[in-house]
Amino acid sequence: MDINRFSHYPPFEGEAVYLEARVESEDIAVLCRYMDLYEGVAFVRTKDPRRSIVEFWVAPSFVEDFRKIIAALEKEIRMVMLDKEK
Repeated sequence: MDINRFSHYPPFEGEAVYLEARVESEDIAVLCRYMDLYEGVAFVRTKDPRRSIVEFWVAPSFVEDFRKIIAALEKEIRMVMLDKEK
């Protein structure tokens, strides 16, 4: 693994798929723990805690896997993906 891969913020800059979701505030920590299990698929952070918006930077090679993970998590976590992809 390249030690400098995450030396700048956000990770995957310039090549990532950027997505946002609205997640119930009490579920954000759970979402982050689940995403940590899928190391390297996506980087997640809370963009706006007051509005419960989280953002994802998804590694291009894992976009399809990310969508499958999110589809499964939507059954467990109150989450709505927003129509915002850069």
